[in-house]
Amino acid sequence: MLALSCSAVGLASSTRIAASSTSAAAASSSSALSQPLVGGIKADRRRVGTLDVPNLAIGTIAWTPETAEDDARFADIAASSKAAGLDFFDTAERYGAKGADLIPAAMGAVAKSIGLPVEQTYQGGDCETNLARWGAGATVGTKFTPKPGRDASSVVEEAASAAARLGVESLDLYSIHMPDVIQPLRRFGVSDVKDEAFWDGMAEAYMQGLVKNVGVSNYGPTMLERCQEHLAKRGVPLASNQICLNLLYRRQGSLDTVAKCNELGVACFAYYPLAMGLLTGKLTPATLRGKTDLRSRELLRYLEGGTGSLLRDFPNTAGDIPAGGVRTLLVALQEVARNNGKTPAQVALNWIICKGAIPIAGAKSTMQVEDNAGALGWRLGEADVAVLDAAADALEFEFRGSGFQTTDSKFVGYGFERWRLD
Repeated sequence: MLALSCSAVGLASSTRIAASSTSAAAASSSSALSQPLVGGIKADRRRVGTLDVPNLAIGTIAWTPETAEDDARFADIAASSKAAGLDFFDTAERYGAKGADLIPAAMGAVAKSIGLPVEQTYQGGDCETNLARWGAGATVGTKFTPKPGRDASSVVEEAASAAARLGVESLDLYSIHMPDVIQPLRRFGVSDVKDEAFWDGMAEAYMQGLVKNVGVSNYGPTMLERCQEHLAKRGVPLASNQICLNLLYRRQGSLDTVAKCNELGVACFAYYPLAMGLLTGKLTPATLRGKTDLRSRELLRYLEGGTGSLLRDFPNTAGDIPAGGVRTLLVALQEVARNNGKTPAQVALNWIICKGAIPIAGAKSTMQVEDNAGALGWRLGEADVAVLDAAADALEFEFRGSGFQTTDSKFVGYGFERWRLD
């Protein structure tokens, strides 16, 4: 039967579990072997609103081709993903945008919020447009950014624009990217929080048939419940919530949010499931030491500890990490992986599924797609989940991201805007 760590969150309702025997050797082990699922990888799926999706989504935030070779590579990755049954792609209007575009886009939003004339041009990236080619035939979830100058009617307009970019008549899943935290004039005592207006816009897009399912992102339990109740008044179901969750980021309200999602019948997606590669076992001090880019330096600090400097490491996202870094967790992760005949990445992804969420794993090669797919078709035993939980709890710190990619905020040109999962 399915281990308690998975059955407790209702996953048995979406997949049938094969009966399995435990060998004498496994019985004497400190953790039971993984539990296989009937039907294997391609049968490991669940419902998200009206959608039937795999228990692992493919993230596309890094799919930003700069050459014809890049374009062909991402097309190949998308095709390999679909062939493996990983046919749900996660994107957003801003995915593919260049960093240099963030500041003028943010300043334009500020100008519009105080009534200055701003040219109405698209300020997002090109990932949606590319997915119209690469992801044809797959299910795609996309997101819009709540920002100054937008209201309920503009959410409907943006949904129509996103559908056009993706080459579809109706979006499979349309989500708000974060709570309405982008308040550039808050520092001057002026704010205009429009969460309910954005929810009304999503509801209207749903009622007009532009959107098949609506979702939210970075909502904690309270916001999630408020949004679901608000949408329900218009007869619109809330399909999903997307948050940061991994073995290195689980105490900042993430697990409480997953529990609330399961209580309310809202699917939960988990981004940064591998903590930017820290949980794959492939990043080592030897591979990172000597690299000068900010991301590599901060990932190295997570691995072995160290002190951050705002002057040297701006914005110093990782902060100070105790000596030894994440080593003890990685040792436990590698041991569980070895005992189950899996890779560390597959175990880290499966742990998230056992907690009741759908990991969104990035893929920059067909080999990564293959490794990601290996996280499906089985479940960790309860004892293995407990080992990983204990190792994660023993750390004195959590993963906060690296550079301008963070776990609890977005860089919006003029600075970071943060949210809390309650």
